[in-house]
Formats: sequence, structure tokens, C-alpha cells
Amino acid sequence: MTRKLTYAGWKTVNRTVLETLPGKTVLMAFSGGKDGSIVLHFLDIAGKEFGFEFEIVGATFPNHVFPRNEVERLSEYWHSRGVVIRWASPELPDSVLDEAERSGGSACRICQKTKREMLGNYLKEGKAGKEVVIILSFNLWDIVTYSVEHLLGGVYKQTDTSLPSSDLINEDRFTVTSHRFYPFITLKDGLSIFKPLIRYNENEIIEAVTEANIVFSDIPCKFKDTRTKRVLFDYYRQMNLTFDYDKVRNFYETTLKSRDLSYYTELKKEDLISVL
Repeated sequence: MTRKLTYAGWKTVNRTVLETLPGKTVLMAFSGGKDGSIVLHFLDIAGKEFGFEFEIVGATFPNHVFPRNEVERLSEYWHSRGVVIRWASPELPDSVLDEAERSGGSACRICQKTKREMLGNYLKEGKAGKEVVIILSFNLWDIVTYSVEHLLGGVYKQTDTSLPSSDLINEDRFTVTSHRFYPFITLKDGLSIFKPLIRYNENEIIEAVTEANIVFSDIPCKFKDTRTKRVLFDYYRQMNLTFDYDKVRNFYETTLKSRDLSYYTELKKEDLISVL
């Protein structure tokens, strides 16, 4: 059974965090897709209601996913709503992703690493000593997939010392995967990670975006079929599956023995950014 994704319901679920945002530096990492777009839509409303401001930064990489006309289309839509997006580029050609695939590595890992580095560099720009909240748009299907991927690629996978250097060893995979199940993580140095969408299924998000008539980008990445996530998403759709956040998180914590929240709250800022 699915539930309807509305601003009122979303606000209720995330109220305890939203109430803490006034006075902090709030940064949303914007992908331009439906998940980020519904979060930005809700943040635009919540910012006025709860009295906080926020910045939006979008990374135009890979380049074929963010051609100039698409970036302009998204910018114009949000500007018409009084929302300004700051677009940033790593100035890398897509050929680095092609080369990663040809050499037996992963284009997606290169893309993720590049965006993490961009985020880390952004946080160095006059943010010292400030309380910073980074908003990420993981949804429930994402974290279901992370748990399945950890089983297939970590727990069940035969040990292979010939893995390409771009692949994650089991311990690294566990660290990268576990934090994604926590809606809110706060470090001692003032950095927080907020995931306000992880309780919602993709079909609930699509319905909400459609009803609100929100413009978003749906240009597919040419490397999408190499990602476990995309293959499993197609399976969820074909089988008409929806999930329950509490059950998913409980399974991961009790069966796979995920890292405790305290593991992440003790990390340094740069170390947490490196595993986002």
C-alpha cells in the first residue's frame, strides 16, 4: 500500500529538522531530476513557513545529461518561482567516463567521486565555523537498492583479488552504504546531512511531481544500464513493488549489521563527504 506524497505529510515527517534550519547555511545538491525537483519544491514552501534560506547547487556532469539548453530550461522554470540555481562544472569531458568503462572500471564511480570533490571544494568557500546542512535527495527505492547491492556485491560475492581498482572492497562498500539509511546525520564540527525523501517510493514521487506540474529533467545518462540501481528500478516497476522505510531500515540494521549512527557522527567533515 502506497501513501500520497504531499507537502503537509512531508512537513510532518521532517518537522524536527526543518525547525532547526533557520540561521544555518543550508545547501541543496540539485540533480535536476524528479527526486531533487520535488524536494526543491517542498523546500521553497518550507523556507517561507519555517523562516530559513537555502542555496541550490547543481553539477552539470556528465555533460551529455546537462546540455546548455536543458540547464537553461531548468533555470528559467525555477527563476520564475523566485528560486536561483547555481550551476557548477568540473570542466571534465565525458571521455573520462568512456575511458573508465573501457578499462574495466565504473563511469558511475568516477561521476560520483567528481561530484563529491566538487561538494567538498564548495564547503571550503567561506563556510569555516558555520553550521552547514547539506540536503540530498535519496528516495526509498535508492536505499532498498543499496541494501540489495550490498548483498549481491558484498556479502554474497566470491572474493576476487583481481577486481579493478575502481571497485569497492567490502568494508568500503559497507561504510558508503550504511549512512544512506539515516535521514539526518550531524557531525561535531557543525556539518549535517539531511535526506528528506528516503521514506518515499518512486511512484509516490512521480505522482507528486506530476500533480504539482513541476519541470524536471529526464535526459538519461548513457551509462545508466551499467548501474545495479537502474536494473533493479525496472524490476520494481515491472513487479509493481512499493516498500516500507521502517522495514527496510530494520532489515539492514539487524540482518546486515549496519554501521551505527555514532560511527558517522564521529567522522571529520571531509571523511563523511568522501563516502556520500
